[in-house]
Amino acid sequence: MIELLNTVFKYKEKQSPDKLGLYPEAIHTGAMPERRYLWSSRLLVIFAALSICLNIMLVSSIYVMLPQRGAEPLLFQHLRTFSQLAPLERAERPVAAIDLLTEAFIEEFILLRHTITADYDELITRWGRGSRLFWMSSQRVYQNFASNDINRNINEFKMRGLVRLTEVEWIKPMSRGFWEAQFITMDYYPGETIPVINVWRAYVRALLAPIPYENRSLREQNPFGFLVTSYSTSYVGTPDDPESYMNTAKDVRSEQYAY
Repeated sequence: MIELLNTVFKYKEKQSPDKLGLYPEAIHTGAMPERRYLWSSRLLVIFAALSICLNIMLVSSIYVMLPQRGAEPLLFQHLRTFSQLAPLERAERPVAAIDLLTEAFIEEFILLRHTITADYDELITRWGRGSRLFWMSSQRVYQNFASNDINRNINEFKMRGLVRLTEVEWIKPMSRGFWEAQFITMDYYPGETIPVINVWRAYVRALLAPIPYENRSLREQNPFGFLVTSYSTSYVGTPDDPESYMNTAKDVRSEQYAY
């Protein structure tokens, strides 16, 4: 812009022999058209430059304020457990191979941990030290499982003849190394044809780490080094009436304000 102004005002009018005073004494009529043309051209150049700048600003503003030019329909589903709307996941989406491997190991870990078969020896072998479940769990996770769940499940198996089937509904990652899974347990008791069905949610922290095995035969139990470092479960409810946090909050509120 500065160079343009310098170019415009570089040329000056020719020296005119006009003698100007209170009244013009002599007028050089040949210089008048040249003066008008020179100043008119300068004004036109300045006006054109300002007009171009203004148009560029207007075009930029219109481009920024353009509405969305495309629309993508989305399907939502109502999650009764969370009392919220969530978009439906695509039927096909790119997933890393390590995530698929971790998802398969988490499903196997849940089935090994919660399934109770009618074979007592198989149950003791699957939950004992040196088993695949043992090598897939960290020391803290396995000690917690051995001190709490194993004794209770074995007592239920011996005293009431409990047989439990486990089915994993879904597994999804929450963050790096942290997974959430929902599974169903179906408890069968002798003399009863209808099982007791409960829905549970598991929160798993897992990673792939080198495990110091003593020999090659132990490495075959967990060749990829899948290790669960943290495992916890929470009760969701039954398939017909899941206990969501919204329903629980409504019940507590109604109890507090009941007269």
